[in-house]
Amino acid sequence: MPAAKKAKVLKLNGEEKPKVDVTKGNISTQKAQGTSSIIEPNVQIDVSAAPPVVHQLIRCFSEEQIALVLSILKAKPDAISIKDYLNEFRESIKLEESRSNRTVDSGEFWKRQFESQCVLTDELQTRIGALQKRLQRCRMPSMRSSSEDFEEEEIPSIAQRSSEPHKDQPLEPAKKKERKRYESLDTIPNEDDEMGTDALALAYNHDHTMVATYLYRINQIRRSLHADSAPSSCRKLIELSWKAISNCLPKYIDVKETNYHTKDIKCLAHLMSEIVECHKSCVEISTEHYKTIAGRELVRKSNIIYSLCSFFDKTLNEMHRLCITKAKLPIHSGNSTSDPVKASVGNGEPMMICFVANLLIGILRNINWQQNNDLHKQIFEGMLAIILDHTGKMISSIIFREDVAASKLPGNISSGEPFLHLSPNESILKSKYLIYILEMALKVQKENMSTEPTEELLKRVKRKIQNTLKNRIIGGGLLALKIPDRIAEEPIDIPELEALEMYGEEWTIQCVFTMIEMDENGDDEGVRGSGEAVVG
Repeated sequence: MPAAKKAKVLKLNGEEKPKVDVTKGNISTQKAQGTSSIIEPNVQIDVSAAPPVVHQLIRCFSEEQIALVLSILKAKPDAISIKDYLNEFRESIKLEESRSNRTVDSGEFWKRQFESQCVLTDELQTRIGALQKRLQRCRMPSMRSSSEDFEEEEIPSIAQRSSEPHKDQPLEPAKKKERKRYESLDTIPNEDDEMGTDALALAYNHDHTMVATYLYRINQIRRSLHADSAPSSCRKLIELSWKAISNCLPKYIDVKETNYHTKDIKCLAHLMSEIVECHKSCVEISTEHYKTIAGRELVRKSNIIYSLCSFFDKTLNEMHRLCITKAKLPIHSGNSTSDPVKASVGNGEPMMICFVANLLIGILRNINWQQNNDLHKQIFEGMLAIILDHTGKMISSIIFREDVAASKLPGNISSGEPFLHLSPNESILKSKYLIYILEMALKVQKENMSTEPTEELLKRVKRKIQNTLKNRIIGGGLLALKIPDRIAEEPIDIPELEALEMYGEEWTIQCVFTMIEMDENGDDEGVRGSGEAVVG
């Protein structure tokens, strides 16, 4: 290495100091001397009061260099590094300007920062979209076929996508290694790996993440209702709870009661409980608003009553769909592994249908219903009417094999649609859970929503419930299907007609004249009088 170059003599405090050897490592400091025009003139260095470290720096660097560093540190924003800030000098220097104006413009600086962040955000969003598409492609039958290997990890989300039941069999050593490899994969999928193991592992945890996300969002919004108690916020919360049900429950349609203690199902149970609490909070907040005239108008405009009742309707429809899907799912019998047989209710309780039923029952039981509150009366009557509507539809399908009330033909006798063929399992599932919901609704109505226990009022409420169910079953009152009574023929008792042939011409004329008691003399006078009146 060549000898160090000699530095020029510096004059500090009127005293000459010899030059100090500067190695090649300080070449950057030499380059910085050319930027002395950027130094702020107000930056001064008090050498006499400087500690020994500063004296050492002064011996290595010039006063102008140190002043340059201090001015940069003073002007540099806290959110940016020194390296990035120095790069901004190159961007801000313009050839047509003098060297004294070579400073970083704060407006231009933050503008470039914003533009770079926008470009980065667009790239990330594009990346997320590509990952989501690849994640959908990963959900293939080939992925579902290997779902049994992950049962012991208590992640039933992917396993439940397969129509095959879980089997409690020990994993082979190779499969155990593969499972450990999946457990350690929590990174973003590789772009070149279309069906890579990293994307596969991400898909296996997608359903559980979705349930946990809905649980967190609903919990956060419900807690924020105390600060933002607008009825519109309650309506949005109810809509979000329905999205959680419609998106999460179908993912776990295969889950039986034996899988209740897995982490996915526990999280799903917490989600159902949180939805019950959010409906209770929405009713309580709407009740507070309903106490004032302005609040009643807000409740009316927000359609909170419709939202609560519509949630019941859509959830019961979802339960109906789950019953149909569950009844059609093939399983393997104990003696054969090839012949599919229909799932039975006794072969493990279908957890998702039970979750829906318990969710609706929990909403009915946990709301503090007030007998004399008109808002509570409207909400509960709407919920009960929807339950009766679905019950009547079920009975109509059992009796007539069609939804009679949906027919627009006269009398609602036949809608012209193909007859419904309910499988035994479907009928059992619907009957078991829907009847349970109806029983609980009637119990809540009797205990909490009944008015004064007078006999007449109780009869009136009972008739209203009965008529609602009847109208849903047959599309109208029972009298609409009643066959009219046949009118018995009574013989005409007129003595003057006995000698005449019954229903003959003479009999007919004589019968009519006798019925209207027409007299020959009186008739002549009446005709003559009327004729005279006309002529005259």
